[in-house]
Amino acid sequence: MAEPIVPKDWPADGGRYDAIVVGAGHNGLIAAGYLAKAGKKVLVLERREIVGGATVTEEFWPGWMLSTCSYVCNLLLPEVVEDLELRRFGYDIRPFDPQYFVPFLDGSHFMSSLDGRKTRQQIAKFSQHDVVAYDAYWAMWDRILERMKPLLLKPAPGWAEIEERFGGAQGLEDWRTLTMKSIVEVLEEYFESEQIKAPLSTGGVIGVNAGPRTPGTAYVKYHHLIGSVGGHQGAWGYVRGGMGSIANALAGFGRERGVEIATGSEVAEVEILDGVARGVRTVDGRTYRADVVLSNADPQRTFLRMVGEGRLPEAFAASVKRIRAKGSVVKVLLGLGELPDFTAMPGTAVGPQHTGGIVINPSVDWLETAWDDCKRGHPSRRPFMDCYIQTATEEGLAPAGKHTMSLYVQYAPYDLAEGTWDGRRDEIGKTIIDTLALFAPNISGAIEHMEVLGPPDIERIVGITGGNIFHGEIMPDQMFQFRPVPGFADYRTPVDGLYLCGAGAWPGGAVFGAPGRNCALEVLADLGSEAGALAAD
Repeated sequence: MAEPIVPKDWPADGGRYDAIVVGAGHNGLIAAGYLAKAGKKVLVLERREIVGGATVTEEFWPGWMLSTCSYVCNLLLPEVVEDLELRRFGYDIRPFDPQYFVPFLDGSHFMSSLDGRKTRQQIAKFSQHDVVAYDAYWAMWDRILERMKPLLLKPAPGWAEIEERFGGAQGLEDWRTLTMKSIVEVLEEYFESEQIKAPLSTGGVIGVNAGPRTPGTAYVKYHHLIGSVGGHQGAWGYVRGGMGSIANALAGFGRERGVEIATGSEVAEVEILDGVARGVRTVDGRTYRADVVLSNADPQRTFLRMVGEGRLPEAFAASVKRIRAKGSVVKVLLGLGELPDFTAMPGTAVGPQHTGGIVINPSVDWLETAWDDCKRGHPSRRPFMDCYIQTATEEGLAPAGKHTMSLYVQYAPYDLAEGTWDGRRDEIGKTIIDTLALFAPNISGAIEHMEVLGPPDIERIVGITGGNIFHGEIMPDQMFQFRPVPGFADYRTPVDGLYLCGAGAWPGGAVFGAPGRNCALEVLADLGSEAGALAAD
């Protein structure tokens, strides 16, 4: 865990910098690292006492270390890993294998592996047709990923560039798949078995207020396939020490290059003179001056709170207000006395059912019904969940013989139709555990510690408006030239000298790093610095 860096005797006038970064989440630290690498004097201000934002590892109970919000890694740009020398500062990722274990209510299961041959053997248990379809399905995604990859490393593309990337054979159909289809529509073009469609559908709804049959959810699925781990496209993995190790590695690089990181320093206001951002003021009254300010906060917090609606063009402020940013994700953190004993694959000794992702979603209808509850303002009676037990493959994160378990759960809306989060948090947590117990009956008795974080809790702890993990949903109508709002998809804002470098900018959220990297390059271009200074040395 990174130590606080703000000296207690810092003056009220905190000094002058080339750049100030608001927020020490991973994108903010990445932007700071690139700016410092180009020789800029950089200050990062963070409201919490630790760096990382939603990418942190924390000790919730003595001896139990858990990744509070983000929990596994896939999307982190290899360019960032290399340019900022993250491995030298402790970044160590390993793909889990098998990738996913999916138990079903009838006692059967599906398991996907890094080895495609093993995965096809699992698919064959349910459908020979789907074994053949599996290769065609991934060929389609590989084609779309290849079209999109160059568009991720610069500001959002215009229509001419999109047309160029999606030209040629199958181009128009690939664009339609990416931006218009539901994930179920895509899956039903390839697969016949519910046991295959069910787990593959979940990636289409991660972090968004939508069900698997909602048009546009194919884009969400694509977003979660962008990265790779260990040379395996679309694979996910654990970061040794938890996700906070990423933030600590980024902070380590930045400090070595002279970045000052002030924790416990919440920014209250971006200071603007003659329409130009000239610095910031913190809630404790300190002021800091800079040539440019980069905000890693979400768009609503950045523009409506730190800048202020009255200092923005009316149309721009109205567009920011329209961003859909209320989350419906619940994060449940568990300390277990023993591992889950799954009916579909019994045993409390570490087995393949424990070492990768555990998907609780036995059918597409299960997931759609969970969404039906949420869109009416109710927590899902039978929620979908992604479960991870990092301690099954790594020591030192829990007391000897114990295990941590992370549950990523949908859905429970930010605004409940009945009651409040404070009044219903325990009930919502019980529903989640009762659902998991349908598949692992021992789970209730195995729990020694439990923390339930709903969208308002994520908002309060991390500072993300609405508790939305992506700083605004990543459905197609909030991506490309529409992110964060039309006309401002190049990280610049209506305030000269103020830039948006967080997940609310193109190409979106998760532990990705593209917004932070891309924004830093645009800032350096505006300051007259050469991009060549940023190449890995």
